[in-house]
Amino acid sequence: MEESVNLSSSVSVAYVQGLLDYLARQGLDIAELLEQVRLSPQIISQRERRIAASTYLDLVELGVKGTADEDLGLHMGEAIRPGHYGVLGYLIMSCATLADALHRQARYARLVGSLGQIDLADEPPREGWEAHVVHSWQPYQPQLQRQLSEETLAGWVTFGRWISGIDASPSEVRFQHSAPADTRVHERIFRCPVLFDQADNALVYPKRLLAVPLGQADAQVRLMLDAYAERLLNQLQQGNSVLDRARMELSRLLPENGADLQQVAERLAMSPRTLQRRLSEAGMSFNQLVEDTRRQLVLHYLRDPALDLAEIAFLVGFSEPGSLARAFRRWTGQAPGEYRRQLMPSGHF
Repeated sequence: MEESVNLSSSVSVAYVQGLLDYLARQGLDIAELLEQVRLSPQIISQRERRIAASTYLDLVELGVKGTADEDLGLHMGEAIRPGHYGVLGYLIMSCATLADALHRQARYARLVGSLGQIDLADEPPREGWEAHVVHSWQPYQPQLQRQLSEETLAGWVTFGRWISGIDASPSEVRFQHSAPADTRVHERIFRCPVLFDQADNALVYPKRLLAVPLGQADAQVRLMLDAYAERLLNQLQQGNSVLDRARMELSRLLPENGADLQQVAERLAMSPRTLQRRLSEAGMSFNQLVEDTRRQLVLHYLRDPALDLAEIAFLVGFSEPGSLARAFRRWTGQAPGEYRRQLMPSGHF
C-alpha cells in the first residue's frame, strides 16, 4: 500500500471543553458523562492534553442521547469560541487575510483533532457564477458522520463570520449524509442552499472573500504562534504520547501475537499496570485501545483492493474473516464488503 495508516487519532482537551461547555448549558451532568467514558476531571482541566478520538465520539453520542437533540452538531458548531481551537484559534485570528487563515487551518488542523481531512480548492466553474472555492472536510471514520460534519461546517461558518467581521454566508453548503426530517436549524445557521446526499461535506463561497482582511491581524503575534504551532505539530507527528506509541506497537503485534498487554508494555519499557494507568488518563482501557486500533486499521486496509477480507483479518489479529465481519458490523452497522463498495469506483471489484 502506498498510503501509510495514521493511528494518531486524538482530540485536544481544549476542543473537548467546547462540547462539555455546551452540554453543561443544556443541563447535563458533566461529571457523570466523564465517568461514563472513564475520563477524570483532572485531565479535562489540562487544555494542552489530548484524549482518544473514540472517547470524543463517545461523548458526542452521549450528548445526543442526553439532550435528545438530533441537531447537536450544528448547535455545538455555532457555539464555537477561539479558545476551543487552542493555539490554532488564536493563530487564525492573527492572520492578515481569510486566505492566510484557511491555509493555516488546513496545516495545523491536527492540533485540534484528528477527526477528518481538510481541503481548500477551486470549485469547478458554473454558468452564471463568479469564481468560487470549496472548503471541504472528509471524516476519517464512519461513526457519527452527520454530527461531526455538521459540527465542523457550522463551526467554520461561525468562526469565519466572527474573525472577518463580515456577516457573509456561503453560496452553497453540501453534506454527504441524507437530509434529516427538519432542516430549519441548517437554514438558520448557513442562510444559503443546503444540499444533502452529496459527494463531499463542504462550504462553497466566492473566491474574492479570500482577500478579506481580518480585523485582529497582528504580524508579530502570527510569527510567534506559527513557530509554536509548528513545534506542537512536529511533536504530534512524532507520536510521542503513550497512547500513540501503544497504538503503533499494538499494530505491529496484532498479525502474529494478537492483542497482548504484556508485550505492548514491554515494548514501551513499562509495566502492564503503568501502561493501563497511562491509557486510563487518556480515557481508554487496553481493551478499548485494541478495539479502536483494529477499527482504524480495518478502515484503512479496506481502501486497498489488493487485500481480501481473510488477509485483513490476519493483519488485525482476527482468527477468521467472520470475526472481522461481526466486529465491523458492530463498529459501523455495515458489512465490510458494503463499506468497501461505497469507497471504490465501480469496476474495482
